[in-house]
Amino acid sequence: MAEKCVVCHDRPMKFRCMQCHKTVCEQCAFRIEEGAFCSRECSDAYSDRRHAEPAGASRRGGGLRSVVKLLIGLIVLAVLAAALARAVGWIDLPWLPGP
Repeated sequence: MAEKCVVCHDRPMKFRCMQCHKTVCEQCAFRIEEGAFCSRECSDAYSDRRHAEPAGASRRGGGLRSVVKLLIGLIVLAVLAAALARAVGWIDLPWLPGP
């Protein structure tokens, strides 16, 4: 069953409020440049929160920090995969101490 608008309760949802994630239909949605909201209050709260963040920050943790974490994770994964492959005899890595 399709979700209904939380404002009018009649029409099917078209958007989710970017602040509170409630469902809103096309006619009831309060839309601004950043997206659709269920009310002006949610729109204002979203805008206030976005303007309060330091420049360059994002909800996902920041660009450079995320890239560094990803690279470290990939290096650790590669070393573990090489150690496992050596342990089961798939490859010979003379620089990696054996069991």
